[in-house]
Amino acid sequence: MRAVTFTARVVQLLVITSCVLFAVALGNVKAQDSEAPDSLTLAISPQLLDTSANPGELITNIFRLTNASETSVDIRTTPKNFTPRGEEGSVDLTEDDTSYSLAKWISVEPETVTIDANQTYDFTVTIDVPENAEPGSHFGSVVFQTIPPEDEDAVALVSQEIAPVILVKIAGDTTEAATIEEFTSDKSFYSREDTITFNSRIKNTGNVHFKPTATITIKNMFGTEVASFTVDEKNVLPDSVRQITSEWQPEGQLVGRYTAQLTLVTGEDNQIETAEVSFIVFPYQIILPIVLGVVVIVVLCYKGRYRIRKAAKALSGKDEE
Repeated sequence: MRAVTFTARVVQLLVITSCVLFAVALGNVKAQDSEAPDSLTLAISPQLLDTSANPGELITNIFRLTNASETSVDIRTTPKNFTPRGEEGSVDLTEDDTSYSLAKWISVEPETVTIDANQTYDFTVTIDVPENAEPGSHFGSVVFQTIPPEDEDAVALVSQEIAPVILVKIAGDTTEAATIEEFTSDKSFYSREDTITFNSRIKNTGNVHFKPTATITIKNMFGTEVASFTVDEKNVLPDSVRQITSEWQPEGQLVGRYTAQLTLVTGEDNQIETAEVSFIVFPYQIILPIVLGVVVIVVLCYKGRYRIRKAAKALSGKDEE
């Protein structure tokens, strides 16, 4: 009987040991499978170049590209144009000529290079403005793209690219002008919101990019100014609309109807354009309990008015015998 018990315990111990070893081995396999080659990481500085030039002028700038990965990378540079996409400041790169093309004026030195791991390399970007360059804005970019290895046995064929924005304002007959396409608040009725959001859609009707100067002024139902703040300055490209979001965090409790006015100032002669939006703030979570409390007190006083009168007479010594 003891021999059988001992044998059973030995078998049980072997089974447990085997399970533990299998689990450890499985964990190692999963860990090895989850290991992947380091992802490529490129960083460019500056990310935005906003400059001015005269026709016939030669502009030279340095763009610093950092390879933050653990492996060396081959880089190829390609000048491209871009067009605005949407109203949030995004762009679409293109090799086609546009009304505001810049790529054909750009040259990069070197065109290709190998950057070692965790190293930085400086690229010289030259913009050769033609003598007959059209006044106004011209914009484009330089695409810094990694060249994937040609080895078919490579662990991964990864390509990455990064492209800074280049804006050039050519001197001459330029016009800075804009209109307010729309000015709205995210709601028309607020209760206890801590933040009120305004959306300003500004259209550039001139031929140069600019950062609009705009303010939002808020007044209550009595015409008293309760807040005023500036709108974030963001570039608006010609023939495009830029949406700019502004947030207002009121101080103190608001009640009633409010009016927000957007004032836009553009051009050398400071042309002014305005737009308004109204909204209502009614914190019913606070006001309703107070109103109900007052109603209850009034009803109780009304129902007990005879007792109150009698008590008042008694206190004044005029109670009837």
